[in-house]
Formats: sequence, structure tokens, C-alpha cells
Amino acid sequence: MARTNRLALLITAITLGVCSGMNFLYAEASVVKPQADIRWIKNPSPPFHILEGQFASYGLCDVLVDKLNQKLVPLSTTVDIYPQSRIDRLIENAENLCFPCMIKRQDSDRFVYSRKTTVYPPLGVILSKALLTELYPHQPQALSLNALLNNKSLVFGLAGARRFPDILQTIIDEHVGASNVHALPGVFAPLRLLLQIDLGRIHYTLDYPGVLRYFSMKENNQSLRYLPTTEFGDQSVYGAIGCTNNDWGKRAVRAIDSVLDDIMNDPEYRENQEFWLNTLPENP
Repeated sequence: MARTNRLALLITAITLGVCSGMNFLYAEASVVKPQADIRWIKNPSPPFHILEGQFASYGLCDVLVDKLNQKLVPLSTTVDIYPQSRIDRLIENAENLCFPCMIKRQDSDRFVYSRKTTVYPPLGVILSKALLTELYPHQPQALSLNALLNNKSLVFGLAGARRFPDILQTIIDEHVGASNVHALPGVFAPLRLLLQIDLGRIHYTLDYPGVLRYFSMKENNQSLRYLPTTEFGDQSVYGAIGCTNNDWGKRAVRAIDSVLDDIMNDPEYRENQEFWLNTLPENP
């Protein structure tokens, strides 16, 4: 009988220990990691985010995030680096996040935007200097994107996930699926397109001069040329920070807006903007 009682006590102790362990694990799993006040999302997309090489951490958005994090103390901030496919899922799931380099737009169902942070030079056509001379013996000051797309002997390359201002996007949409329009996937698509142009496999693309500047310095290659389009002209494109449009995102944008004047006047931030864009930020 005593032996039976000891066995019963042992079984009871083991059972209680297992249950306690399970309860502890459940409690651990139930602890929710505190949400940062601002969660920055980056992807490797030079010259906006530069993760390696000579200009590592000196991208347009890298310096902006660093300066904001310094000014936003004591708010908690995190930085996550993801490929575009993961970022697309985060957006689809309406997760709390902020993108430091978006185009300034009206608030939408998905995003609420900060005040202006950046002045981008006009989007333009990038092609080889040799092709430009061949097509236009008397070189123009701007090129018609529509005319280029209507020339079926010329291949237009674009980044698959890229969207452009409406006036340019409408023209591109009319030619999507054509044999002379080629989309490249991936976050490095803009740089791969410039390499393909240099190799003569693609004839031209549409991008900012800062992207060409990064390519030219990284590859030590001066063979390409940028010209604005006749359709978009010399319009500047304004950048802003975009956060998820919910209470969390609105709080984040209010905090960001409260320190933007200091950021716009920061000498290092202005130097970075001039280096990549040859423009200075403005924030009326």
C-alpha cells in the first residue's frame, strides 16, 4: 500500500509539473511584444536605401530615418528590411508600418502622409548617349515617352513593381503587353535596367536622375544620359513619409511632422539631398 501511495504521489507530481510547464509556456506565448511607436520599413533600393558598398547607409531614405530617429527620442522606433514581396503582404494585411520615401499624395484608405520631405527632379528617360545621338542628331532638351513607345524597334524597360505619376503611367498602361515593353522584377530592377541599356539589350527606361547618378558612380560608367519627358516636363515630384492609415499611423505622422522643420534645416540632411538629387528639401 505504501509503495502504491508513493507511486501515486510521483505521478501526481509529474502531472502537476507538466501542467505548470505548459501553463508557463502558454503564458510566454501569450506575451505580446510591445508595438514600436514608429516601425520603419526598408528594402534594398539604391539610392533610396543603400545597404552595402561605398555609400552604405547614405541613401536618401537612410539619412532621413537616422535624423528622424534622433529627433523622435523618447519614442521607440524599429527598422525592418524586407524584400518587396514581403512588403506587399504587410501592406495587404494593414500592418502598422511607415515608409520613409513615398510620393506625396492625398491620404488614402491605406496610407496617411507626412508633410513634404523631399523634392525629386522630374522623372525622365534614361538611354545610352550613343543611341541618343543616333535617334536625334540635333539633340533635344526633352524626349516624348509616347513617341518612343510607338517606335516598335526600341525596347522600353521598367521595374515591374514601379508606379509613375498619372500622366506617365497612363501612357505606359496603353503599351503594357507590347513586344517592345519589358518589365524586370525585384528591388534591384532599376539598376539592372541601366546595365541592360549599357549592354544594348534594352534601349531606354524611365527614372530619376539620382538613380543614374548612383549607377554611374558605382559602375564607373558614364555612357548613359538622362533627359526629361515632354509629357511630364520639368515638374518636381514631392516625397513624404507614408504610414498605415489607422490610429497608430496617424499618431506616428503627427510625431514625424512635429520635428520635420528641424530635419529640413539639418546641414547633413540637406547635403545628402543635394548629393543625390541636386535639389534642396522644402517644407512649407
